[in-house]
Amino acid sequence: MSNTGPFTVSVDLGIALSRLVADENYKKPKIALRLDQPLTLGQLIKQLGIPEKYIGFVTVNGEKRGLDTVTRPGDNIILFPYITGG
Repeated sequence: MSNTGPFTVSVDLGIALSRLVADENYKKPKIALRLDQPLTLGQLIKQLGIPEKYIGFVTVNGEKRGLDTVTRPGDNIILFPYITGG
């Protein structure tokens, strides 16, 4: 991955996933996350401290993407938790 310098992405965690975030500054349903370099979605999720097993799927700019997708400046990322019911 090439270094594009610091940039920001928007991450929508929702309430359930925001509770799992390690950094207290980011325990919010929607955050602006400053990245020093591009990360894969999997790396971003790990950086937030959310176990991957809680992620159902991810969209970037409205399109479903895999965890190997690399972030870009200005991306709008939504993390969807697994949904269970009874």
